[in-house]
Amino acid sequence: MVINHHNKVRDWVKKGESDRLEFKVQVSAAYKVARTIAALANTRGGYLVTGITDDGDIVGVVEPEKEMRKLNEAAQLYCVPPVSLSFVQHIEDFLIVLAAKVEESNNKPHRTITKNGSEEVFIRIGNKTMPAAKMVVKVLQNEFKQDGKQEDDSSTRKLDTKELGLLDYLKKRENITLKQFARLVNISERRARRMLVQMTLDGYIRLHTHNKEDFYSLS
Repeated sequence: MVINHHNKVRDWVKKGESDRLEFKVQVSAAYKVARTIAALANTRGGYLVTGITDDGDIVGVVEPEKEMRKLNEAAQLYCVPPVSLSFVQHIEDFLIVLAAKVEESNNKPHRTITKNGSEEVFIRIGNKTMPAAKMVVKVLQNEFKQDGKQEDDSSTRKLDTKELGLLDYLKKRENITLKQFARLVNISERRARRMLVQMTLDGYIRLHTHNKEDFYSLS
């Protein structure tokens, strides 16, 4: 399906890459692009757009059908469980830009098969595809209720007083651990962990893995 919708491509370029938008010049190895596909499905969904450089230069794709086959191969064979994609081709200055739409999944977490055959979970944090920490994987597994609906709509939900307090704290102290946050807002570590992971997925804070103890900072 081809849509002559210049504004959409220009809007993407203007906004730049984010937790819901990834640019690629072309699809490389299937196992590599599968990381981004699975990460989008594990986080808030979004678009993987080929024909645009990381810097936002529109270069187009020569063989969009070939790119679609590679993306479907990555989504179906290298994502476990498989991820469904829908495609739209945009024409910009006689160049074809291919957008693969990834819906946020209700079957999280999606793992990707690595080059050596192992499986790993990835998420989107800001404009990066990052390996998910073990506690993030646990939260993803329990994120959806029995009816398949997400517990929180992270795109519209408002931060509560504890979350706002955390952001104020990080502006002054730079980082915080799980135990420190639980004590700060007087809640259990289990509840604090869920809040920290959700705020990480929403892009407010960043998880730093350390050999002694993981900690969080502002994104």
